[in-house]
Amino acid sequence: FGATFFQPYYAGQTFGLGQLNPLTALQMSDLVHKVSGLPKLDVEDPNAVYKTIMDPDLTLPYVAATIKKSIDAYRAIAGFDISHNPGLTATLYNVGNPEQRAYALKAENDRRRAAGEPEKLPEENYYGWLVNDKLDELKALF
Repeated sequence: FGATFFQPYYAGQTFGLGQLNPLTALQMSDLVHKVSGLPKLDVEDPNAVYKTIMDPDLTLPYVAATIKKSIDAYRAIAGFDISHNPGLTATLYNVGNPEQRAYALKAENDRRRAAGEPEKLPEENYYGWLVNDKLDELKALF
C-alpha cells in the first residue's frame, strides 16, 4: 500500500473525480459497504483502492459517505445541522478533518457561552462560498 500511494510523488495526493485520497477511501469503506453493498476496501489490496477512487461509478458513494461523515460530526459534536448548506459541506469536503473542526467549534462556543458572547456559526471557506454563490447555476445543471 505504501509503495503504491505514499511514494514521494503521491504525498498528499488525491485522485479521481472526487479527489479522494486512499486513506479517506479506506476510512469510508465500512459505511459505503453497509449502505451500498460495495465490497469493503482493504489496505492489503491497493490496486482495488486505486480502481475504486478512479472509477466514477465506484467513487461517488465514497464522496457521499465523506459528506455524511461531516454532517454527522457537526450535528453530534458541535450541535449544528449543516445538511442544508452545500457551502459548509463543500468546505468540509475541501479542508477535511470534520470531527476535529467540529470539536474546535464546540470548544469556541463553550468559551463564548461562558463569557456571555454570541455563538459562532460554522463558516464556509472560499470553496464553500463559491458553491453557495453559484448554487442556482449548479442546480440548473440537474
